[in-house]
Amino acid sequence: PFFDRTRTIIERVAGAQRTPDRVDASTRLVDGFWLDSVEMLEVVIACEVEFGIVFSEDGDLDVASLDTIGTLVEVIRARVASTQAGV
Repeated sequence: PFFDRTRTIIERVAGAQRTPDRVDASTRLVDGFWLDSVEMLEVVIACEVEFGIVFSEDGDLDVASLDTIGTLVEVIRARVASTQAGV
């Protein structure tokens, strides 16, 4: 469910014209969906709202975590788990 929900957010921000025909966990956010910095911020905020999380300022969102849908989903999954654990 994390992947599908995240993909929906990204596709909504990117729009149909910039959504690749084939999307999987390795699809890059910048070079695949052509998201710019403002759109990346929109994705981050929408993910926080969608998953009821707040990304930490100390390392959740770095260049590597925002590389592909898969890397972003892993950060979301970890943040959800730590939020549920009360961390």
